[in-house]
Amino acid sequence: MTAATSTVTSALEARGLHLTFGRTEALRGASLTVARGEVLALMGASGSGKSTLLYCLAGILTPDAGEVRLLGDPVADLGERARADLRLSRVGFVLQGGELVPELTLSENVALPLQLLGVRHTEAARRAEQMLASVDLAEAGGRRAGEVSGGQAQRAAVARALVHDPEVVLADEPTGALDTVNGEQVLELLLTSARSRGASVVLVTHDHRVAAHADRLAIMRDGVVLEDRDA
Repeated sequence: MTAATSTVTSALEARGLHLTFGRTEALRGASLTVARGEVLALMGASGSGKSTLLYCLAGILTPDAGEVRLLGDPVADLGERARADLRLSRVGFVLQGGELVPELTLSENVALPLQLLGVRHTEAARRAEQMLASVDLAEAGGRRAGEVSGGQAQRAAVARALVHDPEVVLADEPTGALDTVNGEQVLELLLTSARSRGASVVLVTHDHRVAAHADRLAIMRDGVVLEDRDA
C-alpha cells in the first residue's frame, strides 16, 4: 500500500452513478461508500442494479455519469490498462460458481493471479498451496477444477481471490450455487480470511442469511440505493 492510499478511509466510493443499457436504466443515481476493513452486503431483487453497481465499483463497467473511487483513485481518470492493473494487484473477485479454469488444477487456478503479477512459479505454487490448506483443500490441489464438487470449487475460488492479499474483495452471489451447508462454509472462510487481512468486502446477495454476516446492509431498487444501515 502506498503512502498516498494508506490515508484514505474509504475503500470504495460511488457517487450519483447512472448507467443505461439500450433503453434500460440499470443505475439511476446510485451512491455507496465502503470503509476500509468493512463488510457490506448489497441486496435487492433481480434487476435492481446490484451486480451492475458492483462492476462499476470494480471499474469493469463505466457509468454514463457519476464518479467511482477505488482505493482513493478516481477510476474514470485511469486508462483501461491501469484499471486492469489495479484490479489485478489490489482487488479479489469471487463469482457465483467460482469461474475456475476447468483444465487447470486447483493449485494452478489459485496461483494464477500471482503469476500474472510476476511472482516466480515456485513461489506462486507455494503460496497457492498455503491458501488451499487454509480453505481445507490441502489434499485437493492436484485435482483439475472440472473434477471437483461445487463446494470445493467455490472454496478454491475464495483461495484464488485472497492469495495476493487484496485490499478489496468483491463477491457476486458467492454462495448462490451451493447448498446451505456448503454455502455457510464458503461464506465463513471468505469473511474470516478477508477480515484477518483487513480487506473490505462487498457481498452481492439475495439471501438474508448471507447478509446477516455483514457489518452493513445496503438495499437497491430500480438502480438506486434506497436503504443503507447496520446489518
